Amino acid sequence: MPDLFKEMENIDSELKRLEAEMERAEKLARELVRACGIAITKMHRGSPDSEQELEKAKASAMELAALENTNENMVNGALQEYAEAYIFYSVITKKSVPDREETGVNSKAYLSGLMDAVGELKREVFEALSKNDLENAKFYTSTMQDIYDSCRGIRYQEHVLPGFRRKQDVARVLVEGCRAEILRFER
Repeated sequence: MPDLFKEMENIDSELKRLEAEMERAEKLARELVRACGIAITKMHRGSPDSEQELEKAKASAMELAALENTNENMVNGALQEYAEAYIFYSVITKKSVPDREETGVNSKAYLSGLMDAVGELKREVFEALSKNDLENAKFYTSTMQDIYDSCRGIRYQEHVLPGFRRKQDVARVLVEGCRAEILRFER
């Protein structure tokens, strides 16, 4: 008969390591969401240090993505915030939407971040219109439309891609709203 006390010590050690890793992941996820929020706010304000904030977020995102034994939904939730910030930053600075590989996140986080970036771009459309900058407003609206159109065929059950269909519906409404505002502005 095996030594059950020794076996329980081994199991206990294994579970303590798992618990520590999960606690680390939770802390990183909170830090990442906070850093992405700060970065996006700075991007909207045109702050020159928004790139530095995004780099801080990237470090946390890559560390979080490397943790193996964690809550997938929690990790994806935090990584989608990073994807959103990265995509938004790329659109406003490079005038292009990065692919999944460039963001460094998994497919689920990328897709959700992409849909969430549409909301940030909507704010830029309205900001551009408030400055009579029709060219940028049209660019951001066109980018929103491209993002939405490229994802229209992505249809999976909720347990495969949680929350995505709702995000698609919200993105569609945002795109339509921005198109209407541009038409109103052009009159």
